[in-house]
Formats: sequence, C-alpha cells, structure tokens
Amino acid sequence: MLMRNKAWKHALAGVFVLALTTQTFGQSGRTYPPALSTSYLEDSAPAACGCGTDGTYSGCDSCGRGLFSEWLPCDPCRADTPYELPTPGFLASRGVDFGGWIEAGAAVVANRPVDRYNGVVTFADRNAEPQLNQLWFFLDKPTENNGCGWAWGGHVDFLFGTDARFTEAIDGLESDWNQTHPFYQVAMPQFYLDIAYNDWLLRMGHFYTILGYEVVQAPENFFYTHAYTMQYGEPFTHTGMLLSRKLNDQWAFSVGLHRGNDQFDDTDGQDAIGFLGGANWTSRNERLGLAFALSADEFGPQTQRVIFSTVATWNISSRSQYVFQWDWGNAEDANGIDSQWYGINQYFFYTINPCWKFGTRLEWFRDSDGTRVTGIGVGNQVAGASFPGDFYEISVGLNWSPNANILVRPELRWDWYDSDGSVATLPYDSGDRDDQFLFGCDFILKF
Repeated sequence: MLMRNKAWKHALAGVFVLALTTQTFGQSGRTYPPALSTSYLEDSAPAACGCGTDGTYSGCDSCGRGLFSEWLPCDPCRADTPYELPTPGFLASRGVDFGGWIEAGAAVVANRPVDRYNGVVTFADRNAEPQLNQLWFFLDKPTENNGCGWAWGGHVDFLFGTDARFTEAIDGLESDWNQTHPFYQVAMPQFYLDIAYNDWLLRMGHFYTILGYEVVQAPENFFYTHAYTMQYGEPFTHTGMLLSRKLNDQWAFSVGLHRGNDQFDDTDGQDAIGFLGGANWTSRNERLGLAFALSADEFGPQTQRVIFSTVATWNISSRSQYVFQWDWGNAEDANGIDSQWYGINQYFFYTINPCWKFGTRLEWFRDSDGTRVTGIGVGNQVAGASFPGDFYEISVGLNWSPNANILVRPELRWDWYDSDGSVATLPYDSGDRDDQFLFGCDFILKF
C-alpha cells in the first residue's frame, strides 16, 4: 500500500531527479562496454599478492581486497585466456575470426501478471519463464593498418533467440523471412564492409547505431535488463555508410548517411536519406571523456525525427566508474505537431575483485506525448497503449565471472510511472499497476 501512495512516490521521484542533476564528463558510446581502463592509474596495486592460508584474499588490492573480499575464494579469480571455438582454416588464413556466445536467463516480477508479460520492460519480458535470449555467432575481420596505408575488413552477426524480435528492422530484411513463432526468431543485426586508409575508416552496410550507452550484445552490458532510453528512446541499427576519422588520442569524429532508424527498405517510397554523426573526446590521462551522437531521419511520410545522445564517463579509480547519459528526441509530422521524449541515466560500477563487480543504474525517462513507451508482444495486455508521463527505474546488480568465458548477472529492479493525468491502461501487471519490482538473472557463455 505504501508504494501505491502518490505522496510517497512523488517524494521519491523528487529525490531521484535531484540525484540526476549531478553531471560529469567521460567517454563511452554504444560500441564500448562499461569496462574500466587502468593504463592511467596512479593507484595501481603492487605486483606481489596472494591468498591467505584460509583461502581468502590478503596481501594487496590487486587480488581483490574490497567490500566483500574476506569471504571470496582466491582460486576462481584468476587471469586466464578464454576458450574460443576453432576458426575454420580457410577463414583464419584470411584474418577472419569466428566466435559468439549463448545467453539464457529469467525474470520474475512480484505482481504475477496474468498475461505473463513484464509490462513495458522489453528483452527480458516474459515473467517467470526461462528464455534463450541470445544464441549469437559472428564473423569479424578487423581493419588493421596501424594508422598507415590501406586495409579492409568487415563483420557479420547472426542472432537467434527471444532478443531477435527487438533488434529486427521495422521494414525489409527479417520482416520478409516468414517468422511465425511469437518469441523465438532470427535476426542479422549487422553485416558491413570496412575500408581503412591511414586514420580514416569507411563503414558500409547494416550496422549498430553510435547513439547511446547500452548495446544489444549481452556480454558488453552490465545489466540483464535495459534502460528505457535504450529500449524506446534510441535506434538500434542503420543501413547506409559512416565515415570516421581519428584525429589524435583525444579526438575522433564520424559522419554518415542512412536509410532511416531501424530500417532496411524504404518505408514510404520517397527514398529519404537520413544523417548520422558523432564526436568523441578523451582526456590525456584517460580518466574523462565525452561522446555525442545525432541521428536525423524521416519516419513515415513527411514526419521528421531528430534524436541525440550525450554520454559522459569518469573513471574515478582503478575500481570505480561513473557514467552519465542524456538523450533527447523530437518528431514532427506533416501537420507540424511535435512529440518529444528525453531522459537521464546514471551508472556507477565498482570492481570488487577480478571475479565480482557491483553496479547501479538510476533512470528518468519522459515520454511527453505517449508516443514511445509501449508494450510489445502477442498477448501483452499493455501492447499499443499510450503512456504520457514519466518513467523511473532503479537497478542494482552484481556480475560474477569466475573465468573469461562465464558471466552471471543477477539484478534487482524497481520501476514506477507517473502519468500526465488519467490513463486508460497502466504499464505494469497487465495494465493494473503503475509500479513493479523485478528480479532477473542470466548466464552467458562466451566462445
């Protein structure tokens, strides 16, 4: 009853938004996982360290002395080389790498919705139902020219699982493959060719966006679930070309053209071309950085859309990292009517030891006109509903990686929604609630 009291919810929302007003600078982007860089650190631990006689860490910080280090065993937390599937000889001889991962998990919400959907939470959207989220294979040939001369490369991704339906192009490509299963489908989220000359790189094909912080590839995210900004506020893929230039160790720029956000074929027959561009800055000591990216395209006949994302990262120490993200989007239809959405995310990560990491995510996402957030899935009772107002979300989780191939990500998440007036359907519990507690956990095996 307490959490359904509006006064308490608005008080908590006020504290939450106040916390979001603190900004800092850093680096990230959709192509970078939330990993810590240690090349700049003044506080590096001494090389000598080891396990105590009782089998727990002792001696130095690099062996993991931290928040929970006294009870963590030493042996699993070791630096080792991941096992990789053998690449066929005809590919290896041409510099092509073959690999992938398998991700499976489950999410349970306290409300026990009758439609078995976790409301407007996508990806891990089925309640109390184990899911094969991602069976992922890739072929990758990096463009290695060391900043001098010509080189070429490319990348192809193949995805099967419950995540595929969220990453498919909205027209063309996967939509033409006659996929009838409501949850398990196939997607090819990336296939592109890279041509490099000195510090220039030209990417042509179908590729992931440069906007935002979280990515589709499960091993590169800290959390099992995703932020609203990633699910509803940003594009996933583009089809076109992107030209990038690394000026120096501090600055890099990119500019390109595309067919539209999450599009493969032409939507309205007008062959509209969109713009994609961005800039990245990194401080000399690699502690601070900033990434900005923008996409402008036509979404349907005479509907213009602009989305930008700013991601800042502060590597506080060898163990801790803070990330701040601000997204904003606007769409204008043929009648001049605007719809807007925007949000702020904050992340904090702390490396306890080589096996364990702790992370939090705080988010505020505003869907001003109820045009972005909606349920997805056959039988989801909130699918297609409009939710003008504010979405808030707090996630707390751990990452356990006993070796380089295994990653386990337990997560506790609380969502709540404040509407702009009365709404016919609420976003959680089959349309009956405006808040939700969720526990999720997944297992990733990389190969």
